[in-house]
Amino acid sequence: MTVPAFSVRPAHALLGAALVVALSACSAASQADTGSGEDASVGTLRVGATSVTGTPAGSLGWGDKEGILLDELKDAGVDKIEYSFFQSGKDVVAALLGGAVDVAAVGDNPALTARGNGAEVELLALDSINGDTWLIGAPGGPTTIEGLVGKDVTAPQGTIRDRSAHQLVEAAGLADQIEVKDLGTPESIAGLSSGSVDATLVGGASAVELARKGFPVIDRTSDHGLESTGATIASTEFVDAHPGFRAAWQGAVVATNQSIVDRFDEYTQWVAETDGVDVDLVREATHEDEFTLEPYPDAGLDQLQSAHDFLHDDGAFDEAFDVREWAGVS
Repeated sequence: MTVPAFSVRPAHALLGAALVVALSACSAASQADTGSGEDASVGTLRVGATSVTGTPAGSLGWGDKEGILLDELKDAGVDKIEYSFFQSGKDVVAALLGGAVDVAAVGDNPALTARGNGAEVELLALDSINGDTWLIGAPGGPTTIEGLVGKDVTAPQGTIRDRSAHQLVEAAGLADQIEVKDLGTPESIAGLSSGSVDATLVGGASAVELARKGFPVIDRTSDHGLESTGATIASTEFVDAHPGFRAAWQGAVVATNQSIVDRFDEYTQWVAETDGVDVDLVREATHEDEFTLEPYPDAGLDQLQSAHDFLHDDGAFDEAFDVREWAGVS
């Protein structure tokens, strides 16, 4: 199998152009939806997220299943939540900027790229921190990152896994010697087994499962202080039109995460059943310290700033910014 290579900067430029188009659509849609912006009652809240099951997943799914989200958001005038699911975080953000959803629950990559490309979006909260990504090799192949020089290393373009691949290659001082090629995670894992892919980036239970099967763990972002975060964002216009929403959403995130920490075994059992995987894999891959009990934890903001700095230096966006100022934290 020939794995197509990609150039990072042209792809980012295309995404920037797409954001400009989406921003124009968002402006028109938001004006039509909110009118004067004086009505603070949300009514039906439209939330966009990624999901492989077509249902709310992770902490978002737990908060929905347990009724925590709706209960915490009722003071902001939310009486119903409608979900839309997408293939990638950048698709979720495009839907947000196009006015199709009110809140986007995404990884740090698409949130930062949208803000850096000029989108008027607000960081509502970090809903997860300390996200780890593993560089997994093919059985019988290289077991060090230096051994991947001239080999096929893959990650899906524009994702946290893609950024993690470039960060690990850069941390090893091999940015000009190892090319990261664009390939989806299912295809990459299949390629590891067939020998057509030498290494790919995987997270969560999938990473643990591969390691248990004997696939070598070549490197991990957590070994270099390069953990990722999960972010929820909304348009500035939406937040301004609903003054109580930001605080209510933050309360919902914290209450959901507190419930997960308090009932961790129940949560991981539910994740395993929902995703159709062994609960032992979920529990080994999931840690309580991922579920932040404050909207803008220092550790999470540091991780978000680190991701911002890498993406900006790599050409994902031209407008650098301070993530603490974005969050409104001095």
